[in-house]
Amino acid sequence: MADRKQRFSGRRGLVLAGTVLLALVAAGGIIMHHYKNPSLETLVFQEDPVRLKLEQSYDHFEGWGTSLAWWANDLGGWENQAKVDEIMDLVFDPVKGLGLNIVRYNIGGGENPEMKELRPGGDVPGFQPKPGVWDWEADAGQRSVLQSAIKRGVNITEAFSNSPPYWMTISGSVTGAEDGGSNLREDQYDTFADYLTEVVKHYRDTWGITFRTLNPLNEPSANWWKKGNMQEGSHFNTEQQAAMIKKTAASLRSKGLDGTVISAADDNSIDETMFNFSLYDQDTVDAVQQINTHSYNGSRMEELRALADKLGKKLWMSEYGTGGSEPHHHEDMTSVQELAERIMFDLKIMQPSAWVYWQAVEDEGARNNWGFIHANFNGDEQYEMTKQYYAMAQFTKYIRPGAVIIPTDEGSTLAAYDAKAQRLVLVIWNERSAESKAFDLNGWDYAQTTSAQVYQTSPDHNMQKLEDIPVYANGIEVPIADNSITTVVLEGVRPPAA
Repeated sequence: MADRKQRFSGRRGLVLAGTVLLALVAAGGIIMHHYKNPSLETLVFQEDPVRLKLEQSYDHFEGWGTSLAWWANDLGGWENQAKVDEIMDLVFDPVKGLGLNIVRYNIGGGENPEMKELRPGGDVPGFQPKPGVWDWEADAGQRSVLQSAIKRGVNITEAFSNSPPYWMTISGSVTGAEDGGSNLREDQYDTFADYLTEVVKHYRDTWGITFRTLNPLNEPSANWWKKGNMQEGSHFNTEQQAAMIKKTAASLRSKGLDGTVISAADDNSIDETMFNFSLYDQDTVDAVQQINTHSYNGSRMEELRALADKLGKKLWMSEYGTGGSEPHHHEDMTSVQELAERIMFDLKIMQPSAWVYWQAVEDEGARNNWGFIHANFNGDEQYEMTKQYYAMAQFTKYIRPGAVIIPTDEGSTLAAYDAKAQRLVLVIWNERSAESKAFDLNGWDYAQTTSAQVYQTSPDHNMQKLEDIPVYANGIEVPIADNSITTVVLEGVRPPAA
């Protein structure tokens, strides 16, 4: 939310196909058994081909996601159910759309009725409009979208908070403190923790939805959460973050909510996440089961990955978005390239278990439009696609939950292998002029494969299927367009084995 505002001991893995361990191939090392189709020709590489860095692969990737803030609050109230279903399919259905399988549900604070600044969709109703009063009919729109997403295949849900209810705050508003400082009253920490966990409990007991994680914070280190903003937000310093984390974890335990654990701290910057975890006391670290970071800023990706490994925590990239996207009939590819670059770097270097976009659908009237889909939140219930939608599809359609992510030896390509589907996927991000890119696939077994599918998003194409390309005995050569993202899919493939 830059402008708006259980890595549970997962294996870093090399198991690719059943019990077959991926053999790591060092130069001059293991001799491979080749099962290539004898009729395949050998490709003569004109320059060094891209090689898959199998020794850096990992198998804990559990999927792609989106926050439901704040589009679900609005979309869930549309009268045109056919339009709602179309958008839901486009976002969550794995065949008809992006196939996102993770959602982050926003537990609204509920704004002071006297405040009117919140943006369209951003006025998420709270469940406790005043002390001692609970309104479980609140937030029907977002709840409807959440339930609809689960029906379409979403299998991981997280709850998170942007702000305490207004009556718990110092400023009397969910938009932040007067000076951008801490806004939760000192006598309300236990009350706020109880509020969050009571919502989690009600969702479990009444609607049968168990949030796997609960994050009581959102970009807590930021100082831009000031009273009068267009959205909810609340600053917590490191000591206050630790207190909130521990109190929320204790409240979960006291209510027997064993199916939900704490994630934190959803800082805007990877470096802020590192900084805060370096200062948390041991009890706070122990209370956090999943490290969440946004990747709008910061460079300490390798360090955060190492920290998560050391602590035995799952690591999520829980929020990123790039504004300024244009409808697909425009040729502006700027946000497309930013999105592809971020996904590439995050997956190759930080290696999170999940990659979650900010909001898949955005109000078309927003100053900076973050959504894959632009929808009209004030008027006719209409929507349109953006280039970003198709860029995201280049990754999500074929790199599915459970795939092994395989970095490559150059910065603009990524590979993934799905053992169950026996599918090898290559994604190529290109900002330069049109060229071709060769991939060395020596050791991979694709005896039944003679061609590969190619999909491309460019100024002229929207995840368009191009002509299949031939597969050679030692690799492939992929034609790529200027200013494009290209996805190559090889079916019936097995990984190298000793």
